[in-house]
Amino acid sequence: MNQKLQETSLYKSPQTFLDKKSEPIIIKLLDNTAHNQLFEMYLHQVPRNSFDGLPPIRDDACTKWVQGMLDSGIHLAAFSIEEGLVGHAALFPMNEHTCEMFLVVSPYYQHAGIGSQLTRCTIQLANELHFEKIWLYGEMKDQTAKHVYKKCGFEYIGPDQISEVEMIFDLLRYHKTMSLKVNQIMNKHVVTLHRDRPCIEALDIFIRHNFGALPVVDGDNRVLGIITETDLLVETNLNLKVGDIQTMEVVTVHEDTSLEKIIRMFMSKRVRCIPVVNNRKQLVGIVGRKDVLSYYFLKFRLGLDFK
Repeated sequence: MNQKLQETSLYKSPQTFLDKKSEPIIIKLLDNTAHNQLFEMYLHQVPRNSFDGLPPIRDDACTKWVQGMLDSGIHLAAFSIEEGLVGHAALFPMNEHTCEMFLVVSPYYQHAGIGSQLTRCTIQLANELHFEKIWLYGEMKDQTAKHVYKKCGFEYIGPDQISEVEMIFDLLRYHKTMSLKVNQIMNKHVVTLHRDRPCIEALDIFIRHNFGALPVVDGDNRVLGIITETDLLVETNLNLKVGDIQTMEVVTVHEDTSLEKIIRMFMSKRVRCIPVVNNRKQLVGIVGRKDVLSYYFLKFRLGLDFK
């Protein structure tokens, strides 16, 4: 694996998430140890001649085709803990600035959200490799595939035909937004709870301010955990202290974290808000999905290079 790929965030931190069937999925760069699984997927799981005459019908031709992809592309793979490799995406450089994208999900694992996550990870990888555009072309009889690409930011080139589709993703515009730091959009005025506060007081705060989650901190404002309104649904918990029911394995991010990573975390970890900390692990803000959406809305209203 070359140096450029080793510097990407997906190499350092593969994407993990639960699909719509609640099965753990991990997306990471494809290495040599998984090549046999890729051959196995195309030879025995993906229907032959299912898109633009691919995969080839004959086994020897199919094997040669997969090997050709391995030799010429940059590859990501989605792995199920139980089944192994279940999804594959590849980038094929067309020139210095543009690459073509190819993506397949094993039939049994389709419509489970893997295609969307794999598409987003592929966009992120192309961005970190400094491509400017991703080109996508092929026969798409499945309307779901079109919907996924459109939802992930691809735009049609020409009319949206019934089967053959040509789309493009503008990475230059994407980079301007995704490189934004979380401290530029986070809420700096954070309501917090001390671990010794009674849960009935926490309930009062949730009701009066319509919060969904609140960070739990110590005397030095370091994050100890998080408490959500769901934690208070058990009536007997109201007799306890916040520290007794808080979730201690709390997800936090540094204030210099990019918006790109924040969005990935919202999608993969299924959290609604994330505490933001500084180098001393002290709470400096909180970012929620609404903060990202508010940034988009303001940007759209002001006409700041959205198109």
